[in-house]
Amino acid sequence: MGEVKPVGIAMSEQLSAMSEALNASKDGFAIWRVKHNSHNEISGFDLLFINQAGSAPTGREPEALIGHELTDVVGAEQSEGLHKLFELALKDGEPKTEIVKVESPTGWTGLYENTVVPFGTDEVMTTFRDVSEERREHQRLVWLTEHDYLTGMPNRAKLESYLAKCLEVAKHDGSLAAFVYVDIDYFKNVNDTYGHDIGDRLLASFAKRIRHSLPESALVARIAGDEFAIVLEDLRDRAHLADLMDEVFRAMQRPFNHDTPDLTITCSAGAVLTDGSEKTPEVMRFADKVMYQAKYEGRNKYLIDVRLASK
Repeated sequence: MGEVKPVGIAMSEQLSAMSEALNASKDGFAIWRVKHNSHNEISGFDLLFINQAGSAPTGREPEALIGHELTDVVGAEQSEGLHKLFELALKDGEPKTEIVKVESPTGWTGLYENTVVPFGTDEVMTTFRDVSEERREHQRLVWLTEHDYLTGMPNRAKLESYLAKCLEVAKHDGSLAAFVYVDIDYFKNVNDTYGHDIGDRLLASFAKRIRHSLPESALVARIAGDEFAIVLEDLRDRAHLADLMDEVFRAMQRPFNHDTPDLTITCSAGAVLTDGSEKTPEVMRFADKVMYQAKYEGRNKYLIDVRLASK
């Protein structure tokens, strides 16, 4: 038979092995014990154990933190939220998870997922995991579903969602909104003459010029190819919309220099001024019809269709 070790020694070795395993983890891990005041209310939490990953944001070794109160370990700003999370986990008797932003003096910045697991009535175990990269990837994927990769502008899906909300607002508060289709005239000639690389650069510059010529509140989107769309809110009347369209067309009069001999273009646009009485597909259909009417009439112009319930 093998040597039987005393219980105390065996337990000590198990705790030592567990500590080594936790210190090898990239996730932070800590155990906290409740402190009570004279009224038996929770007044704080003392640190019983923390691994290397958990102590790293503080810039101190685990040994320098163990035995200290929550505020001393993570700082006053971070401790307030953690204290509430610890109390909630103990009160409900179930794990709680929260995403927190950390900006530590040692340069640890980003989003971290704190999971608090209560055990017993006066201790909680916490894990501390960096989810910054996961969140960035999630945000990137969301951005890609809503934006055009070439111009960086919102795409059709984002546009239709935004337009629907604007029409609802206009209908509710009696304001005016506008939807505009803008199309580059004879864009195919640019690709055929200068190549698709120049064509792509022209599209990106064209989108930026529209964006810069309009109020910050305007949404500018690329629908497909050389077709763009604009959503405008809080318009006073038709003249206000016409003034904004004049700004867009003036911006297009300057040459687009992309290693080409003064490349110039014109565009055609169809705008619908509405009080929200029309649905999104109808507003877009009316604008498309008006834009093609502008092309039919010779291009390099815009036309406005007024669609008001009181009209």
